[in-house]
Amino acid sequence: METPLRLPASTSVVFDTNVLISTFVFPGFAADVYDFCVIHFGLYTSEWIVSELFNRKLDVKFKYSPERRSQIIDVIRERHTVVLPTNEMPTDCRDADDNNVIQASLFVNADFLITGDRDLLDLNRVGQTKIISPKAFFELYIV
Repeated sequence: METPLRLPASTSVVFDTNVLISTFVFPGFAADVYDFCVIHFGLYTSEWIVSELFNRKLDVKFKYSPERRSQIIDVIRERHTVVLPTNEMPTDCRDADDNNVIQASLFVNADFLITGDRDLLDLNRVGQTKIISPKAFFELYIV
């Protein structure tokens, strides 16, 4: 018997780049949370997050070939609504790059931003968006 959802199907989620990396490079716990969200909720990302993954994380850090990077990005584009935020860039975060993730979350009025980034987690919430780790999301809403 499937566990009933603890959140409405209209729940919207943004994943930070570090959780997407964990999902596609090191499948495990974060991938389980991601897969659950893919099935049950609306997923959003931004062109900045996609570019960050393709050009910096998967290329520079993990040395993935352009073909492999494109495969991962194609999966993300299929599963997420990709936005180009036009709202003002927030300045809430200690790491300026993280403000791009916050901007996307605010632009789509995301219910959750799932991240492992301490700078983002320390904020706890921006606007209506709850900032939460994959582990906390799992414990509160999946099990």
